[in-house]
Amino acid sequence: MNMAPNYGITNNNEDEALLSSTDEPVQKTVKFAAATKQQLSISIPQPSDYTRNFNQGSQAAIIRSLRAAGVKFIRFATVDAYNTIRCKTVPLAQLSGQRRTNEVSSPLSNPVSIAEICFAGLPTSADVPAAPNLSSRNVLTLQPDFSSLRILPYASKTAMVMCTAHNQQTQELSPLCSRGLLQRVLHSAKEDLGIEFNVGAELEFMLYRENKDGIMQPVDMSTFGNATTLNEQEDFISTLYDQLERQDIPVELIHSESAPGQLEVVLSYSDDILQLADDIVYARETVTNVAKQHGMKALFLPKTSMMAAGNGSHLHFSFREAGSQHRNAFSDPSQPTGISRKGESFIERLLDHLPSLLSLSIPTVNSFRRVGPGCWTGHKLGWSTEDKDSPVRVCIDLNTQQASNVELKLSDAAANIYLELATILAAGMEGIKNGKVLRPMMNDENNALPLPQSLQESLDSLKKDELLLSILGDELSTAYVAVRELEARTETRLEEEVAAALNRA
Repeated sequence: MNMAPNYGITNNNEDEALLSSTDEPVQKTVKFAAATKQQLSISIPQPSDYTRNFNQGSQAAIIRSLRAAGVKFIRFATVDAYNTIRCKTVPLAQLSGQRRTNEVSSPLSNPVSIAEICFAGLPTSADVPAAPNLSSRNVLTLQPDFSSLRILPYASKTAMVMCTAHNQQTQELSPLCSRGLLQRVLHSAKEDLGIEFNVGAELEFMLYRENKDGIMQPVDMSTFGNATTLNEQEDFISTLYDQLERQDIPVELIHSESAPGQLEVVLSYSDDILQLADDIVYARETVTNVAKQHGMKALFLPKTSMMAAGNGSHLHFSFREAGSQHRNAFSDPSQPTGISRKGESFIERLLDHLPSLLSLSIPTVNSFRRVGPGCWTGHKLGWSTEDKDSPVRVCIDLNTQQASNVELKLSDAAANIYLELATILAAGMEGIKNGKVLRPMMNDENNALPLPQSLQESLDSLKKDELLLSILGDELSTAYVAVRELEARTETRLEEEVAAALNRA
């Protein structure tokens, strides 16, 4: 009789005897071969003990998806302390090859590095070291945040991802990383104060075109809210909107502004502050490149003419209790000001530190050309409700007629948005924590102190501001002050600044 192969199953002796004496099938008693603990060389977790790694394979999926979309290159980008985008490009094929050959298990994790001095030691005008405490000896690796990954519509074979900077040996977050600083501040707001912020941004820029004589000039002589720029630049505006939408950057409003050829793009209010900061970086790059596609140049330079309005980048702030999806904790109709106690404390501490904060929010010599009477930016230290000439303006919701947020008007595109947001929010948080009492609203009768009138004056204030210096940390604050003071000493004529900005645009 043919016997089936024995796969570790044995019959007892009585069954074997019955099988040998008769050919009739009988019910066998079957038992598994003994498997003792000593024989097991592996340990398999129980289902209740097993946690799946949801990130496993994600890098391979990203590479495949980008390749399917026609992407050939990935830019790994960071923004230095002086708002210069520093990036390196890696061919997608190189990353794919590393993954296939198992040369690198996670090819997207630490693909590039940049010298430490590039993060806070180089002025905007040239790659000449200006920070006494930084050198080219140390290198920081860029670790990508894939939530910021975008395919660039104006360079469709390229994707870009924003990164944080890390120590090459320890992989610790670098104190020079401005994006990492903002992440740390937001974490503290939620964990220590139980609040989550909402922020909105207004981006102003001017469009220039070469005239028949070869001279670059604004595309029109329009004024605020005029339809001229909207009509004549409709193709540009439509392309810009489409490309922002493709990058998942929501736009709330577009209108002409006060200066010749000037437009404002309002980004939608967001409770994802890090993403909003990334969106601002991507949006400015998109504006610049779409303008080129339409035969123009876009300038974000704070001041292009002393006879015309400048370009700002106003920011709006409110907050809610952590975990609450709807209630605006900045507003309180029962209060005389219409602002909650925490909202008032946020504003008061913002005002306390505003002279120092200006070195981060309007951080160039050119920036301070926007500041003064009649510039609608505010030039005195105070707050008001719906006053366009107040540096800190409480805004009223059009539908509820209640205080909805506070706007900082002394902000422009020369600022590193991550540093700016981190220091503003941290100052306001300190006010909330200590219950600061809001000063009276600024009016013609009270004598508000003047704000700094120059970059150097604001830097002098920053050097004495213990809170902001502690937020920035010794390494970053030392480098930042040194480089900005160098720029303050080497003031450039406005006409030369405009010419240089047009050459770069």
